[in-house]
Amino acid sequence: MRKIVLFRISSKGYPKVKVEGINKFDSLDNLRRVFKDWEFICVADNCDEALLARLKQDYQFDQLIETQLGNPGSFWKLYEIGLSIAKDDDILYFAEDDYLHLPEAPQAIEEGLAYFDYVTLYDHSDKYKLSGGPLNPYAKANRFSESTEIVKGPSQIWRTSNSTTMTFAVTGKTLRADSDIWSITKTAKKDFDFDNFCVLTKQALLPKSRFLKQIPRRLQFLSKPKRYLGICIPGLSLHLEQSYLNPTDPARFLSEFQ
Repeated sequence: MRKIVLFRISSKGYPKVKVEGINKFDSLDNLRRVFKDWEFICVADNCDEALLARLKQDYQFDQLIETQLGNPGSFWKLYEIGLSIAKDDDILYFAEDDYLHLPEAPQAIEEGLAYFDYVTLYDHSDKYKLSGGPLNPYAKANRFSESTEIVKGPSQIWRTSNSTTMTFAVTGKTLRADSDIWSITKTAKKDFDFDNFCVLTKQALLPKSRFLKQIPRRLQFLSKPKRYLGICIPGLSLHLEQSYLNPTDPARFLSEFQ
């Protein structure tokens, strides 16, 4: 069984406020340290010369591919690479350049994929109604959180979720089976992470325009099996976006940078 990190890095990005004092190379260094025994394939998308030079000088990847495709297109580039090399039982971890991981992350991914079709290590604060920050649409409908099911694994406690970001783990078998759904990222002008996971996990339609726009794709893929997305709780990765930090995140993830 091969275990492969599919990493994307870019000089550009969406204008979101990130955690101060932590940069893309901190994220990459952490990823390389935690997933030290995994293969690494990197897509460097729309990177300036300084970033490319450092990637080539300071890091060794199994593959380093330079692209100018934008966020969705560069994701699809990695997806195509995964399709070309992965066997059914291989594990692929799509990783963006603004995450930190705890040491237990690799083992947790393997554990989670024994239960779920997709696994994320990021426990989104927007799935909890009392978080005080932005809320996922499905969390708004309940008193405390999105509706979920719980699994107690050997090392981690897991729950199901409606969606995650473009940082997630999947087996080669599921990667191949769901390529038709993810292929929208090949030509998309914006991210389709939330919408794709709503289609994959067959979430209930909500009376909002965003969900009504999903109807054609939901009908197109109606015959495909429902997928389950698992999240370990507490999370073992941190999305470095300031507005989504949990109160305990600095102590768990950021102590080495303080």
